[in-house]
Amino acid sequence: MADAVGESETLARILTEHGPLSAEDIAARLLERDVTDPDTLVDRFLDELDCAARQLVDEKWVWLPAVLAGRVFTHRLCAEELAYDALNVTPDLDPVTALCEHEQYQRLADGSPAGAVLADFDDELLERRGIPDEAVDPAGTLLLAPGTLGALGLSEGDLAGVRLTEEGLVVERVTEVASAQGVGARLAATLDAGQPTYFDAAVWTVCAEEPQLFTEPLPPLSEIVDDHGLARHGEWLAPGGFDFGAWHFKRGCEALAERHELDPNDAVTLYVLVTLHDQIAVLLDAGVAPEEALAAATEGATGPDMDLVGEFGAALADPLLAELLVAETIGTDRVGTAGLGLFAEVLESKVPRPARVACRWLRAVALERLGDIEAAERELVAAETMNPDWPLPLFDLARIASDRGDVERGLTLLRRAGAEPDYPLVELLEMYRAEPRRDVGRNDLCWCGSGRKYKKCHLGREQLPLDDRARWLYAKAIQHALVSGWNDLLIEVADERSRHAGDDPDALNTALGDPLVIDAVLFEGGAFEEFLEIRGSLLPDDERLLAQQWLSVPRSVFEVERVQRGYSVTVRDLRTGDTHQVREHAAGRQLKTGQLVCARALPAGDTMRFFGGVEPVALHERDRLINLLDTEPDAVTLVAYLSLRFAPAAVRVAAPPDSAPE
Repeated sequence: MADAVGESETLARILTEHGPLSAEDIAARLLERDVTDPDTLVDRFLDELDCAARQLVDEKWVWLPAVLAGRVFTHRLCAEELAYDALNVTPDLDPVTALCEHEQYQRLADGSPAGAVLADFDDELLERRGIPDEAVDPAGTLLLAPGTLGALGLSEGDLAGVRLTEEGLVVERVTEVASAQGVGARLAATLDAGQPTYFDAAVWTVCAEEPQLFTEPLPPLSEIVDDHGLARHGEWLAPGGFDFGAWHFKRGCEALAERHELDPNDAVTLYVLVTLHDQIAVLLDAGVAPEEALAAATEGATGPDMDLVGEFGAALADPLLAELLVAETIGTDRVGTAGLGLFAEVLESKVPRPARVACRWLRAVALERLGDIEAAERELVAAETMNPDWPLPLFDLARIASDRGDVERGLTLLRRAGAEPDYPLVELLEMYRAEPRRDVGRNDLCWCGSGRKYKKCHLGREQLPLDDRARWLYAKAIQHALVSGWNDLLIEVADERSRHAGDDPDALNTALGDPLVIDAVLFEGGAFEEFLEIRGSLLPDDERLLAQQWLSVPRSVFEVERVQRGYSVTVRDLRTGDTHQVREHAAGRQLKTGQLVCARALPAGDTMRFFGGVEPVALHERDRLINLLDTEPDAVTLVAYLSLRFAPAAVRVAAPPDSAPE
């Protein structure tokens, strides 16, 4: 750690004394100071979030605190900013409040807190301060201590300044500004006629060129560039008359083409469809009724315009584009899901017949995400009727068949959809394919007593014992978590699992396959409960009852009392005192009598099984882990704690004695 701090200080000195510098020039300066492998050091530090180096418009680097020392930027206050002591920073204050990303600048020079907040990420803090989301600029707001602006005697329309001093950032009242003559022209000189420039980079560039600029208060940056006739949009600055709409459209299409390896025409189509969906979703989010949202999003889209929307929608006959539309529009937000359903509804009447199957499938996806699996299945069946060979409904119907335990129907649907033998659901269903009974002939009466022939009743529909289907049930829940909006939590939990993996580039991917990670997301994270709520009605009765049992079984710490190699282990739950015989082939080969483990022992028909891996527990960690489990930790906290065994000894020793690490 000390080496890292020293290297960072060296980089800061080089840029302060010699900047602006290109990355190559920085490496050369480091080499002069006998730094080994300077190129790697430069790449590492310039990518660090806590590095205060920034790039100018010519891509050379400066040390931002050095460039901004003594400079002040102003902003004209509105009533909401005064009421909540929250300064909207874009674009007026962005050049200097960029420093608030770094811990040392998250307090003002007087010691009071100051930090950048976003409505989507800092909702708890904003709620504590009583600040509504709509009062927070989408690009970010500098949140000050309550009463800060009032204490300065500021009123609506007054100018507040943020200055970087030797002691840190200072918020001050500005009563007089100097002339900004020539500043707009200097900013204009940094711009590219063909594309916008990062507003902050343009400002930093003119600051690096002119040491005295902004050392006394000037009008706000927004007013300077507006008076000079420049174009601006959020954090971007461009020459006057620049078409930001066309630029955003082109940029969005190029991003989709690169992300999904699409040809340009398909990327344009996908971008248009995503944009229309997003317009509907935003209106629904604002509380607009669905009918009004639909009318507003397509306002003016009648006649030729609406026909054009239909032409773009026709491309959804391509299953790939339909899948990508879902990928680009639906996360965990229910409003976005409702928007997708409404979007599909308006498209269906406008697109040619071959694309209508896609609209039905989109509605099915939206209904499933909203928790209505029965209605979703009806839409999937309708889509299958429209085009029996269009694959996406077939894949979803196969998953429904799997949830119901109907292996043969699931495999038939997957074959029709063109699934390869190594497709995960094909492999899963093949594992649970029951053999026909040998004690009943095809034309004999079925063993179940239905009075029908065996071939018309249970042939091809035999069911394995619940003991054998328990892992199938678990796999169904995993599949739900993987495709239903739990990715963010999965990655967050996997990140904790791989925290102590050093520089291994594959650590995160490895952690995503760790059984503890998915199990924590399922149970501590809530994905299993959601699976049962949404898809539980599809499960066979005995599996649904078993799943309900699983929800009531907590993770615990067990002592291994007996091992039957390759078959089972007998364990005692140290939290309850209960003893269980767990059927576990792999663990039975790895565990030893007297060993402590953390696991989830779940009923599986007439036996018990470990699900979610088996974590070894050191004797001195036993009580601390039990205390943590008693608090019902969330998925991230649990996995962070159980992953401490991979950490260096100093980190393990520093962990709090009765809780998970911060």
